[in-house]
Amino acid sequence: MPARRRLTGILRRLAAGLAGGRHCAVCGRRLDKGADEVCAACLTSLPFTRFHGCPDNPVERLFRGLLPVERAGALLRYRPLERSRFVLLRLKYFHAPASGIALGRMMARDVWPTDFFREVDAIVPVPLTPQRLHRRGYNQSEMLARGIADVTGLPVETGAVSRVVERPSQTLLHGRSRRENVEHVFRLTNPARVAGRHLLMVDDVLTTGSTLLSLGRTLMEAGGVRLSVLTLALAGEHHVVEDGGIATP
Repeated sequence: MPARRRLTGILRRLAAGLAGGRHCAVCGRRLDKGADEVCAACLTSLPFTRFHGCPDNPVERLFRGLLPVERAGALLRYRPLERSRFVLLRLKYFHAPASGIALGRMMARDVWPTDFFREVDAIVPVPLTPQRLHRRGYNQSEMLARGIADVTGLPVETGAVSRVVERPSQTLLHGRSRRENVEHVFRLTNPARVAGRHLLMVDDVLTTGSTLLSLGRTLMEAGGVRLSVLTLALAGEHHVVEDGGIATP
């Protein structure tokens, strides 16, 4: 019961933050001036992956043999039983586009000291269907991309590919079911805008990589496309298996 009351209190503070003032995306307390989405106390407890865009990290290995991804990374690990999950809940369900931009800046700063963005030409956020975009009011992946663009100066490309099919949520699906759920959901609408370019695909949460695999394969239809990946969070348990790939639940 106490845990439920704490959860209710945090959700109320997050909702209040949308009406006035700025509140921490994790604990819901009012932010000090100059703080960026997460208070200093919560920032130290966030489950950072600490991959920092380094080669051969678990996100990069997730795509090995499936998609020619050159660089890949994730800022956080998604832990559904920890308070840090409110960073994602606020972004997706509390109508907080500014939160996505701030988190995108954090994603970019995390890998900025490396050569992660070298030769990247544009950022492609995972698109939503028009129906879902209308319901949510914004694309959370695009907001992350806008924050990355603030730091890197890279253009955000939203006019080259569209999501034409709205499938059930991936949340309760696993493995093959996730891959089948997102097959043929994207369509290349303006290949000239991405042909011959190195594209950074951006999403909020990565579990099996199914959505980004589908998007990446669609983008490659334009010809001469190079791909990299950056996500806000990595969900699930990822274990290296003998063939060098990744086994996911």
